[in-house]
Amino acid sequence: MKRPARILIVDDDPIIGQMLSRSLSRHGYEVETFESAEDALAKAEDAGFDAALIDLVMPGRGGADLAETLRRLLPGLPIAILTGYTHSPLIPKPEKSGMAVFTKPVIMQELVEFLHAEVK
Repeated sequence: MKRPARILIVDDDPIIGQMLSRSLSRHGYEVETFESAEDALAKAEDAGFDAALIDLVMPGRGGADLAETLRRLLPGLPIAILTGYTHSPLIPKPEKSGMAVFTKPVIMQELVEFLHAEVK
């Protein structure tokens, strides 16, 4: 039997992290949440994640920087940026970065469709 896909969630708002975790768990994903980029990076390389969902704006190391670091450490890892902003120079351009961008509040069906398409 195939193991559930492991999803890394990084959001400095614990309520959003918990909501995403519960919802994705109900869709059959195994989820681990972190409230900072540093904590997520400490675990990311060894944990065997299949995708990452990263808040764009966080204290300390921001989501765009974390996403780029994960790209270098884990090439091919599907990454989605989650943001409350519709226009910001911090938002990576999907066509250049290869990352998906979802505006908060996230429509869960769209997020699940992204994960279903990207996680092999």
